[in-house]
Amino acid sequence: MSAFDIEFAAVTDIGKIREKNEDSVLISSDLGLGVVADGMGGHSAGEIASNIAVHVLEETIRKVNTGELKMPETFLPKLDNTERKMLMAANLANAAIYTTAQASEIYKMMGTTLTGVMFDGDNATAVHVGDSRIYLFRDGKLVQVTTDHSLAMEHVRRGLLTKAEADKSKIQNVLTRAMGIKKNVEFDLLRFPVKLGDVMVLCSDGLYKGMNETQLAEQLERGKNLPLVKLCKQLVRVSNDNDGQDNISAVMIKILPPQRLTFKQKVRRFFGCY
Repeated sequence: MSAFDIEFAAVTDIGKIREKNEDSVLISSDLGLGVVADGMGGHSAGEIASNIAVHVLEETIRKVNTGELKMPETFLPKLDNTERKMLMAANLANAAIYTTAQASEIYKMMGTTLTGVMFDGDNATAVHVGDSRIYLFRDGKLVQVTTDHSLAMEHVRRGLLTKAEADKSKIQNVLTRAMGIKKNVEFDLLRFPVKLGDVMVLCSDGLYKGMNETQLAEQLERGKNLPLVKLCKQLVRVSNDNDGQDNISAVMIKILPPQRLTFKQKVRRFFGCY
């Protein structure tokens, strides 16, 4: 049983120049789940891929929780139950995208990033592929939790670019891993403890293209007393004002003291009415 209350908010925006929004976001308070997916592939394919990713992930976790779907005992038995659940759900989502893509010439090259986090007890478990990110803001300091699966980040690891140069590089958008492109994909699986006051930002690359880490940390510090949904909207708006060349999506999660809220209070808080 968690010693915390967890608040979620999500915002997605088409940006200034794109004709459609290929990002998908999902938050589920009852599952303790937040997800961002950034689709690619042209036509309506990117939107379809990202939508499949977030909804198959959520549906699978929900079915496992209710017993409608059983995890095979042989599926990575050494991992924690939540890790197994997240990884199985991500693999099924990848299979669903790949199958859909192979069935149609129009959708043949569609794919998507996926970055999701789920809470159990006092821990967070994240599943990640692509260049969407999870940032953790703790005690006034911002840390990128995930690692980008991009050619630019490969160059950073090899010492050919600095991280600041990579964020501005022309090869920034070249992914080395994504969902739906291959029958099997390797996901990063991360598990880490959370503490009171933590704020997480899950975002598509559109957000950090318009806001570097210093600016993001400043926004989070200045907005720490704002309702979470208003702060989330503010991050997306500032990034859009600064750049706006891509779709921009953010899911924000805040770790709060345990609260006993009435249904009306929960509804008001969800819509940012404090």
